Amino acid sequence: MNIAVLGVGNRARKYLSSLPEGVKVCSLVEPEEIRLRQAAARFGVPAEACFSSAVDFFAAALPHIDAAIVAAPDRLHVPLALQCVQRGWHVLLEKPVAEDEEGYRQLLEAADGAGVHVGVCLEMRLHPYFQRIRELSARLGRIVSIDHTEHIGPDRMAHTFVRGLWSQSEVSGPIFLSKCCHDADFLLWLTGAKEVGEVKSSGSLTLFRSDRAPLGTSERCIDCRLEKRCPYSAVDLYSRRGEWISGFDVPEGLTLSEVIGRELKQGRYGRCVYHCDNDVFDTQMVTAVLDGGLHLTMRLEGTSLQEGRSTRIVGANGVLEADGGRIRLVLNDLSDPVEEDYSALNNAPLHAGADAALVRDFFGSIAAGKEPSATLHSAFPGHLLCYKAERQ
Repeated sequence: MNIAVLGVGNRARKYLSSLPEGVKVCSLVEPEEIRLRQAAARFGVPAEACFSSAVDFFAAALPHIDAAIVAAPDRLHVPLALQCVQRGWHVLLEKPVAEDEEGYRQLLEAADGAGVHVGVCLEMRLHPYFQRIRELSARLGRIVSIDHTEHIGPDRMAHTFVRGLWSQSEVSGPIFLSKCCHDADFLLWLTGAKEVGEVKSSGSLTLFRSDRAPLGTSERCIDCRLEKRCPYSAVDLYSRRGEWISGFDVPEGLTLSEVIGRELKQGRYGRCVYHCDNDVFDTQMVTAVLDGGLHLTMRLEGTSLQEGRSTRIVGANGVLEADGGRIRLVLNDLSDPVEEDYSALNNAPLHAGADAALVRDFFGSIAAGKEPSATLHSAFPGHLLCYKAERQ
């Protein structure tokens, strides 16, 4: 199976590390020269099949292509995926699918018309911990309510949504869609809900703004006298701990350490979190009514130091609570509680193998002429919940 890859950033590189045997990368599209060159060398893609522009790529005389991975910036998902399906290619598409409901429906209609499959990268469906939550929740009987919180954590919040490429809603889209579309998908997949009724949402940017900066902060962490006591220190995150650095491109002649040093001194990732140009919410609460009157509450929490997801599911037969990898199921029949611990998976690579599983699932399904696990149709209700939340 020959594939093209549109966007070879951090997410695409994770998927490409898990390609099954027989899947060959035959064309690449990436505007960043370093990333394009490195990916071409890794997969043996000739220069004439490498493009810095999607326009040039689609205008070129391409070799036979069966499928494409689209992992470009969020706002390019629909335009690029549309051109792929119109050429009869199957598509593995990074989430969120589209920035709005209209774009989602446009792509869905085009894929149906072309008779191709668009798989959506919703790895929570294939993560052992979340699969187990779904499996155990079936013992609850009719589900009455769900309360779910996404604790983004200080490192991810600072790197991605304050300093990073998802910090401005006009450029990247709203944070609830960007960060929680797969949480919404998981919860609706868990319940089997197909209909999203009334949705209410409220949120704000409460912490990461200049008027909330502690006295004595500097524009850059490297110059700040409070840096060693700040949980959002870029110096600590990138230089001391060496985390969240896989997206830093290293030009020839430089070392990663030198790139990090330059970023701290003059790049976007060296800025104080209280003195950035971010505008996305750092806290948001969404309530929704689903099929059969099921009440769902989702919270996005970006201001605390906690990281991970906590979920409480109330059913006719009992209650399931899951937090930080630990699951506790208490049934009304007074049987012994079920307690299981998956916390060892929290830092396992590739989302505890879920990224690799979704790649195998997609290409295996395409090869077998079947639908992948997460399709545009099955992923639509979760996205619709997010769209309705953002229309509030």
